[in-house]
Amino acid sequence: MVVGYCEEVCGKIKRWIKQKNVLKVPLQSEQDFPVFLKRVRMESGVPEEVLAEGLMNVSRLSRIESGERTVCKTMRNCLLGRLGVAPDLYENLLDNEDYAEWVWQHQILCAIDQKAIQLAEQLLGEYKKQEPLHDKTKQQFCIMMNAEMMKQQGADRSVLGSLYEMAVCLTVPHVEQTYQEGTPEKLLSVLEVNAILEYEYYWQSANNTFAAKCRYWMTYVEDSLFDELSKAKIYPKIVWYYLRETLAEYKTLDLTGLYDALRVCEQAVEMLRDTGRAYYLTELLECRKQILEEMIHKLVEGGRLREAERYEQLLQESTALEELLKNLYTAYDVPVYMQDCTYLYRQRWVFAIGDVLRIRRNMLGLTQEQVCEGICSVKSLRRAEKKQANMQREPLGKILMRLGLSKVIQKTALVTNDRSVLHLHHELDVCRNNREPEKARALLGQMKNKLCLEIPENMQFVMEYEAALDLIEGKITGSEFIEREDEALRCTLKSEKFYDAEEVYLTETEMSCICNEAKEADETEKRKLIDFMLGFFEKFENKDFW
Repeated sequence: MVVGYCEEVCGKIKRWIKQKNVLKVPLQSEQDFPVFLKRVRMESGVPEEVLAEGLMNVSRLSRIESGERTVCKTMRNCLLGRLGVAPDLYENLLDNEDYAEWVWQHQILCAIDQKAIQLAEQLLGEYKKQEPLHDKTKQQFCIMMNAEMMKQQGADRSVLGSLYEMAVCLTVPHVEQTYQEGTPEKLLSVLEVNAILEYEYYWQSANNTFAAKCRYWMTYVEDSLFDELSKAKIYPKIVWYYLRETLAEYKTLDLTGLYDALRVCEQAVEMLRDTGRAYYLTELLECRKQILEEMIHKLVEGGRLREAERYEQLLQESTALEELLKNLYTAYDVPVYMQDCTYLYRQRWVFAIGDVLRIRRNMLGLTQEQVCEGICSVKSLRRAEKKQANMQREPLGKILMRLGLSKVIQKTALVTNDRSVLHLHHELDVCRNNREPEKARALLGQMKNKLCLEIPENMQFVMEYEAALDLIEGKITGSEFIEREDEALRCTLKSEKFYDAEEVYLTETEMSCICNEAKEADETEKRKLIDFMLGFFEKFENKDFW
């Protein structure tokens, strides 16, 4: 059964890749990526040779930044990752070649995550047989996935250590020099830090330096260029590895050591809270419980009863949260503990441009002739929708704008090349969650000064946020809020027909508008909107890539 399914999946991917009439035409993503990459690099004060180290020569990076040289998605992710930009922040519309690449990796990651090792091995083997994997990031992916599979099969530590070492050395040569005093700090992505962490864990030296190296990487992440989401993806894992090592002999820790362990544990949990993630959360809560129990014991022994009572209350709250989390995971058949590193490689909001063009056009009730009028031939759009060819940059951008979308192919909820806007976006989300409208308005004002509000998606974002803040402060009623959200939605979706469409493609802000409308709608309308969104997510989760 597994072999048959694997052959079917591999066959579909190979047939698509080998279509004779697929044209390799550069896309808008290749035009936008160089601008953003160079801007972030220069604003961060990173020399070209530092960013390129271990990945490519400086001349190649210069050609990429000037738009003269295209680069695959895995390398784009790595370059931005080294500059601290999490690829998870982006919604990606990919051309045929990049989308095929993503599908291969997605299938492999899913198989490993589901412990279908035989399927994963066959998929990985077929993936390696495609175009030669000259790109170091693709080679690194293959080695890391092989290590994750062998880990599940109980491979020897030395075998795993060798694999992780091989993966690290592809892009981070002479990794041991990293810890030497006076050595310039390397610029690394989250994936590279993770590979080093695994390498160090499986190659622990006789003098037991792993905990000290974990402290090095904790400091590295704290002081790095990483944005909040990037930090949240790797810092909790490093802390968990560190605490697991340290608490193995926790009875040798004095109160000072326990206070420090609690501090780093709390910092990791807070990072998860601020970003809405749960990486290693159960493990960290268990560590916190262990730390608190030992602290209370030592405080009672030392006669510091009042301080012990304060930590006893924290212990009760932490234990209750841990039990609640485990019960929720069990109820929804979600693994209680992190199983592997596949979460670091996953990207959820990834679409084929051809699918987006077809779905969005049908949602708005437009014919191919109407969409192409004055832009390009119908034949060009038809071939793009069937994934037979990539459209040229200029007509593609115009068609996307006609469909209510920006011409930027790799983007966040906001269309901008200004990294500071991404930081403001994160701070806005924190303020909104904490119900701090005054602070949020100040941040939104800063953001508006940095955004081009002539771009419909940017105006939509601002209108949606202002409506939410007005509701929080009681300046508008629920019905007025619905009207405001609907007005924001119409910035990009000017047709009612999409509610009845068989397939739907929505941007992040469009989803937010619809979900917010549902919160304040009457029961009948609420049910309609909830069913619509549930159908959208269900189809997205179970979509047939082919």
